[in-house]
Amino acid sequence: MIPDSAEPARLPGGETMNATTHAIFGVGALTGAALLTGMEPPLYAYPVAVVAAWLPDVDNPRSTLGNGLSRQKNAALNAVTRPVSWALRTSSFFLVRVVGHRTLTHSLLGLALFALVAWLLLGGYPNLFLALVVGAGSHIVADSLNTWGVPLLWPLKIQFRLLPGGVRSGGAAEFVVALVVLGLTAYALFEVHPALRGLLGLLQPL
Repeated sequence: MIPDSAEPARLPGGETMNATTHAIFGVGALTGAALLTGMEPPLYAYPVAVVAAWLPDVDNPRSTLGNGLSRQKNAALNAVTRPVSWALRTSSFFLVRVVGHRTLTHSLLGLALFALVAWLLLGGYPNLFLALVVGAGSHIVADSLNTWGVPLLWPLKIQFRLLPGGVRSGGAAEFVVALVVLGLTAYALFEVHPALRGLLGLLQPL
């Protein structure tokens, strides 16, 4: 990673990877970790990795999770999601007021604390634990590709970028990065889940 000498005064608009890119990175991180560990995560682990990949941006009230869950048309479903939405918005407000956006949640310290909490709560469920930790970690990797970088050693005010100059978020470069990661993820999924290769063979024309 390439460190910058100091953290800029504020986060410029648009300098955070979009939710779709983070979702792709989350699934990609889980499949990559599965390849390395020899695990075959159950299908429900992938949505968990996606949510975990969005989680570090909970410190941004305008993010997918920081803004809470949208109100549902179904009254029963809305009653279920309302407490979660309230918790997300409260957490977002607290984090942005206390530490600011893209600080603790985008650092090694934040990831270590998150992993500790996940282990204490879900240590007996290795698939869920792995999905949560690598999903959250993938968010930091993705944001380290853009022009703003990440404060990996927070509270030290030093930004780190994986690429010189970084990739401007929301543009063609981010789309290309997401497309490359998507392709690698698809390949990894077929390696991790051999049954998918058989399914693909069934879909081929006779």
